Amino acid sequence: MKQIQINFNYLFRAKHVMLLAFLFLGMFNTFGQTIIVKGTVSDKSNNPIPGVAITTKGNATKGTETDFNGNFSITNVKSGTSLVFSYLGYKSKEVVVNNQTVINVVLEEDSQSLDEIVVVGYGTQKRSDVTGAVGQVKAEELNKVAVSDATEALQGRVAGVTVVKSSGSPGSGVDIKIRGVGTNGNNQPLYIVDGVQASSYFIDPNNIESIEILKDVSSAAIYGTRAANGVVIITTKKGKSGAPKVEFDSYVSFNSIRKSYNLLDAEGYKSVHKQMFENAGSALPSFVTAPTAANTNWLDQILNDAVQTNYSIRVSGASDNVNYSLAANKVSEEGIVLGSDFGKKSLNLNLGFTKGKFSLNGGVTYAETNREGYKFSLRDAYHISPLIPIYDTNNTSGYGYATDASIPDQANPLAINNFVEGTTKLQYNLFNVSMGYELLDGLNAKLNVSQATTNNYSFGFSKRFQAQRIVESTHEFGQVTEYNSQFKRTQTEALLTYKKEIGNHAFDILLGYSKIYEPFRETNAVADGYKTVEGNQVLADLIDPNFKTINAFGDGTRTSTGTNAEYALASQFARVNYSFKDRYLFQASVRRDGSSKFGSNKRYGTFPAFALGWKVTEEGFMKDQDIFSSLKLRFSWGQAGNDSSLNYYGYSPLIEVGKDYNNGGYVFGGTPTRGAISRDLNNPNLRWETNTSSNLGIDFTVLDRRLSGSANYYSSLTSDLLFRRQVAPSAGINNPIVNIGEFRNSGIELELGYSDSVNEFKYKVNAAFSTTKNEVTSLSNADQEVSGVGLKYGSDHYVNSTRIGYEAGAFFLTEAAGIFQSQAEITTHDPTGTLQPGAKPGDIRFVDQNNDGALDSDDLIYAGTGLPKYEYSLNFNFEYKGFDTTVFLQGVGGNEIYDGNAFEMQGIDAPRNFTSNVLNAWTPTNTDTNIPRAVLGDPNQNNRASTRFLHDGGYLRVKTIQLGYTLSDEVLEKLKVDNLRIYVTGQNLFTATSYNGLDPEVGGSVLSQGIDRTLYPKYKSVIVGLQLKF
Repeated sequence: MKQIQINFNYLFRAKHVMLLAFLFLGMFNTFGQTIIVKGTVSDKSNNPIPGVAITTKGNATKGTETDFNGNFSITNVKSGTSLVFSYLGYKSKEVVVNNQTVINVVLEEDSQSLDEIVVVGYGTQKRSDVTGAVGQVKAEELNKVAVSDATEALQGRVAGVTVVKSSGSPGSGVDIKIRGVGTNGNNQPLYIVDGVQASSYFIDPNNIESIEILKDVSSAAIYGTRAANGVVIITTKKGKSGAPKVEFDSYVSFNSIRKSYNLLDAEGYKSVHKQMFENAGSALPSFVTAPTAANTNWLDQILNDAVQTNYSIRVSGASDNVNYSLAANKVSEEGIVLGSDFGKKSLNLNLGFTKGKFSLNGGVTYAETNREGYKFSLRDAYHISPLIPIYDTNNTSGYGYATDASIPDQANPLAINNFVEGTTKLQYNLFNVSMGYELLDGLNAKLNVSQATTNNYSFGFSKRFQAQRIVESTHEFGQVTEYNSQFKRTQTEALLTYKKEIGNHAFDILLGYSKIYEPFRETNAVADGYKTVEGNQVLADLIDPNFKTINAFGDGTRTSTGTNAEYALASQFARVNYSFKDRYLFQASVRRDGSSKFGSNKRYGTFPAFALGWKVTEEGFMKDQDIFSSLKLRFSWGQAGNDSSLNYYGYSPLIEVGKDYNNGGYVFGGTPTRGAISRDLNNPNLRWETNTSSNLGIDFTVLDRRLSGSANYYSSLTSDLLFRRQVAPSAGINNPIVNIGEFRNSGIELELGYSDSVNEFKYKVNAAFSTTKNEVTSLSNADQEVSGVGLKYGSDHYVNSTRIGYEAGAFFLTEAAGIFQSQAEITTHDPTGTLQPGAKPGDIRFVDQNNDGALDSDDLIYAGTGLPKYEYSLNFNFEYKGFDTTVFLQGVGGNEIYDGNAFEMQGIDAPRNFTSNVLNAWTPTNTDTNIPRAVLGDPNQNNRASTRFLHDGGYLRVKTIQLGYTLSDEVLEKLKVDNLRIYVTGQNLFTATSYNGLDPEVGGSVLSQGIDRTLYPKYKSVIVGLQLKF
């Protein structure tokens, strides 16, 4: 398929932006001069109202809106023209212009329209009519955070939504969990963008109008199996009535490393290794006693401060029948690690047309990312010896490596970065169209069709070079790698809605059908620069170093693999919303999903939900009270299915074909021969995971709506969890996937907001707090244990275990109880010498919990969980005249972090570099320390998985401090612009925590929570930005 290449660069050059702006300004001024009307729009308390739409009656394309201080100016107004002032939550007001040039308007609150509109599944609702648990983040909050991924800005904004950014790598995404972990598989929520399932990663945050989070099952159930983990609904900005508008947003971010490892220098390296070898009774390596020839700080070579730039431009407008919005965005981000730069570009077009009973809406999105993946191992870069020089002209590559055989042989990262090329390009295309028609009064039909395509291409080219003493084969022979994949999602939806009010009764009915088809294909090719001659590997011909294709090594060795798979989901659904006297609310829905991941006898699942609401303040007995402006009680219950734990063909055994032994190959007559193998059992009885959830909530406003709040208590049970059941290795198959487990989650969510003003000083405070309790209530048997990921080579150093009665992926560790100070202490602790036979003074004391004289799995203790038990945030906003300030705090608590880097970085058990705190290792003259002695081979297993590496994971972080200034109306008028704001932001500047690792913000998979294996450092930022509107 031919890809359309779009050059975005011209959109982001300042001269073109300004030219575009002046063209629009010129266009506006071509209509004859009549009267310029100015004024201020305020409320009854004389507080200015920003964002009020002002249009001329009968011409929706002509108009403006009030600025930050409630001021407006509109040109070309003829005498006798009516100006219409409208704003959500206030009654519209019409004023006739009779040659006056100044009009000050006071808007009155409208108790009916005061309800903000909330986007929900397949429609919208007034906030007061919502019966489920729905959170909302508006554009004004997103604008306070400088991020290229909108979901990152959700952190701390909505109670019950956990957002973790585990890496500082440019373009890295975030991990989002709504109300804890509900499945053993993918816990990410469903993303809906303008009514279509899509990726949020490619949406420019500046182009977002609002984000709604559907947290409870009753709110999300209408989306079926895709919504088992909650739903994030993103609504992008559309054209508004009035003259065409141009918005330009730009910022520059100066990023510096928040915290990095402090590694040993040459003398410290030699000193620690001297202790290590002497304590093991081994001869000292020659590098310990030899003169120091180099003292390389490798982190100084590969870590640097970096700059990120972000440019966005949007042109929008609307007439009586048509609205449009065209937005473009470009992000360029330098990596703080050498060779890890990233770029992202996007273009989004939204169009809407309405004529009579017919409506047509559509959108097109194109986006691409380019990532220069760093080519060397960061872990190896942390371990490389400082005794190795960066450059060495005696070596053919020109780079240094360990020529002394006693120095550990780690590869020179700068050499690898120079001789290895690597890039990954991701292209994303989304097309969607929606056609609607009003069949009868209140009866509407709609057809939605969308297709999303993601193309992933990566290429790697390694020249022939030497970066270490023993040449790695890829570097010795050279290698070319090429990967291509394509994922498509085609979705068709047919909807029928009916809205009707009969007296005190209001109905809103939805019927729908949905079909999703997702094919996926990938190919991977590798060409090695060697050929086999008489059983020996020899150099292949290199056609041309600049001929960087899979054929670069003409007669080299090539291998390739490929995959083709497909998934389909067919669904029918219905929902009824009913209101009696706008006081008693009822919602019921049902959805039936059929997934190709299950066998024919278990393919379909039916999932119901209902919700109740009571607007207490609408009752007669509440009319005379003056405490609550609004009070609503809510209850909901529902079920949702989930198939995300299964691959494309989870119920059916697949056959692997290949020459490799692991893929069914075998040797026949001395020749590798292609074979076939099936490793999985057929299980047509696999069934849906089912999440049954209930929610009890309350919403209120008091103090004349200045204080608002919401509280929820939820409880959910996920049954028929899909786990792999362990079978004996002699079975010769993979552990089969079966329905064997249950997870229970419960928690409390609280949100409060207060806003007020004193003369020209306005302030707003928002607080969020939530708790989460996760428990495994069932597995295949009471004694089953499911281990997480092994931290050492993937098959050793296990720290997580999933067991009945504990959190998923809880920590089960050997208890460390200090350091032996003498042989007498060791003898007292281990009289027989069998418990810790290798122990010496300076080693860790481990606790034999069952006193059986052996340290084994029976001595592991429950040591906590990596899942935060509570999360909280505080958001302060202040405005005075043209100045505005935001301070945003976010934190978590009740969780533990296992420092998965410390057992290597502080291990002092094998030759490599370490963090400098190992200089404080135990010695007979340095006994007041928590770091055990340095000893080669670790005979006491000081580095075993134990509580030694477990730490409190709580933290409080100042996420954002922003100071902005909006130019006054007088200046704006001289500049001929509607609005201009400049701001300075600090992000992630301060963190209060007792954790000594790189960063306490740690995520993880369901079965391996709370492990810090972060290698790419995170950064703090100082940002300077500009927001301009014409």
